[in-house]
Amino acid sequence: MNVDSSYNPYTSSSTPSQPETAGKPQIKGFVKIVCILFIVLGALGLLGTLQAIASLVLVLFMDEKQFNPMKLFPGAMAVSIGVAAINGVVSVLEIVGGILGLKQKRAGANLIRFISGFMLVLKVAETTFVAILNYLAIGPTIEQTMKNLPPQQANGPDMGMVIQGMMFAGIAFAIFIAIVMFVFYLFSFLTFSKQKTLSQFS
Repeated sequence: MNVDSSYNPYTSSSTPSQPETAGKPQIKGFVKIVCILFIVLGALGLLGTLQAIASLVLVLFMDEKQFNPMKLFPGAMAVSIGVAAINGVVSVLEIVGGILGLKQKRAGANLIRFISGFMLVLKVAETTFVAILNYLAIGPTIEQTMKNLPPQQANGPDMGMVIQGMMFAGIAFAIFIAIVMFVFYLFSFLTFSKQKTLSQFS
């Protein structure tokens, strides 16, 4: 009996299953960048949520004589808690959407598109709220800080103006970051709304 010399009895005769992405173009370019950034933004968002929760807890135990930014207007505390909770949920969904997106799952693409559209609205509302809260806090913060500082020398810098300038710079920086994020989510929403993009996911 003739035996094929190339035959290896230890090699499985079954045909290896094809990967799910066979015949489908691999995601690349901006689409892949969005998936990766969603995971990164989700992780950073969770850290930000934990920080926001810690800050809110500290505010609750502040001395009544100290300036409390959560009492600048009625409902400020409730809105802050709501924003922190929403950001926490969104951060988890961003991580899930990014991971599923890298695996070329249609659910991941749909999740990225939904979150991007939602964040376009949330970013405007959140930034407006934070900017107003910080603006209203400028005066009380300067007053509270000046009480804790030693008497200023006549030729020294006006600490009140320094603090005011720093707070305005902080508000401006926060608005700039919000604009950058708004543009990112806008392009993500438009990109993942295209059939050409969705055809890369199954």
